[in-house]
Amino acid sequence: MNAAKFRPSDVPIGPYRPATGSEAPSGMTAEGATSGSGRWPDTFAVAAASSLLAVLAVTTFGVVATPDTPAYLHYAELLRGGPLPSGEDLLRSGFQPTALFRTPGYPGLIAAVQYLDPSHWMAILITIQIAAQAAVAAAAHRAGLALRLGRRLALAAALMPATGFAAIAQIMVLTDAVYAALVTLALLLLLRAGLAGGRILPVLAAGLLLAAATTVREVTPFLALLFLPAAAIAAGPRRRLVGMGLLAGPIVLATGWIMLSHHARSGHAVLSTTRQIVMVQALLPALKRGVAIYHGDDLYDRTARETVVPLGYEGIDILNSRLFEAGLSSPEIAALASARYMRAWREYPLQMMRGIMTRFPARMLWIAFAPVDTVADLHRYSGSARPWFGREAELLRRLGQGSVLAGFLLLALVLGRMVGVAVTIAALAAPLLISRRDARYWPLLAMWLASGAFLAVYLPVHLETRYLLPIIPLLCLLGCAVLHKIWHGMRRNQKVAD
Repeated sequence: MNAAKFRPSDVPIGPYRPATGSEAPSGMTAEGATSGSGRWPDTFAVAAASSLLAVLAVTTFGVVATPDTPAYLHYAELLRGGPLPSGEDLLRSGFQPTALFRTPGYPGLIAAVQYLDPSHWMAILITIQIAAQAAVAAAAHRAGLALRLGRRLALAAALMPATGFAAIAQIMVLTDAVYAALVTLALLLLLRAGLAGGRILPVLAAGLLLAAATTVREVTPFLALLFLPAAAIAAGPRRRLVGMGLLAGPIVLATGWIMLSHHARSGHAVLSTTRQIVMVQALLPALKRGVAIYHGDDLYDRTARETVVPLGYEGIDILNSRLFEAGLSSPEIAALASARYMRAWREYPLQMMRGIMTRFPARMLWIAFAPVDTVADLHRYSGSARPWFGREAELLRRLGQGSVLAGFLLLALVLGRMVGVAVTIAALAAPLLISRRDARYWPLLAMWLASGAFLAVYLPVHLETRYLLPIIPLLCLLGCAVLHKIWHGMRRNQKVAD
């Protein structure tokens, strides 16, 4: 994504008590046995430290705008101006009308801070985003203590995400920082309630957070289907269905409100019309291999063959523009795009599966920790080229010329990625490496499923690093829990051998 500078209650839980007949986490040390209700100074320190990179980034690069930023600003302007457009004024306002294409949550936040302070609203918005991610770091630290990771590992698990894309998202006029905070806080509430043996109020709070997240990003109801096991575990025995209902209810209400609002203004009960873009984008890998996805004689297929097939991503807007000029509205184009996507799965399932496999880039494996990559990406997102210290080939070239700095930075780049890969792989293997007799097993498995929801939803369509931002804290906690268990298991075996 090209970008340019744009300058104008935590719920406390009691001590960890394994259920009768279960075993406590292996290798428990005195440090690891510290109650999760303590160490509040550490938690406040984590919240402050997690904001440092974002504060340095915004001080150095300024607020970052993206290609999507103007749409959110336009929507906020519409909200401030009075009733949103409706009827033909809405449907014929363009092939991608903002008030249908985007959900209202983030524009509503922008409109609110603009109302509070028209001159400094952007500083307020960025402060809110930084504070939201600081709250995530604090909640992750509390969860790490509840998981009995020990003081140092709980600190590490909470701070690792702050060195990644979160630092960039916080200084962008984009939904990611706010959306990720809402979803991650909801899931961490469910995790801690599950570890505590079951609590209802955190489940309801999580449902309300996810309802708010639904207004920010329309994919939330689909992701939430795999959050339901976490809600069932968090609610506790004999309250599983109640827990799932408390989580799903607010999401359903938020979804219904958006769809009813869109229907009242456009005659189409849609969450958003982003499908007119993403459902075409999802077919690009197959189109590049020459698969005849758009083989029909209707207007949509004919136009797609003239635009998207030869031009790829650059042809999507042209496709939508031509269809709009031919008389189709944004909701109608979105429905046709979805229909073509589903037809492609029916007719070319193997090619579509192949497309899924190509959407997972290697860099996702070190998503949990890659500070050098993050600093390099800050330059790129602020409108500059990726700097030399973020390019392996350039680092090797300079190292070959005798540059000590290049050698140091290459080492830092490689070591950071190695740590990130170790944590990510450990997180992916958590269901296999955490014993079912461990009382943490089911709450952690629920977080593993919730994390997998993002891959299950995004991989068939389109995957970017920023889409996974909500689950990076979960991956860090899962990975650290597994590595903690492996480490203490090795120490125990060494003592037995000695």
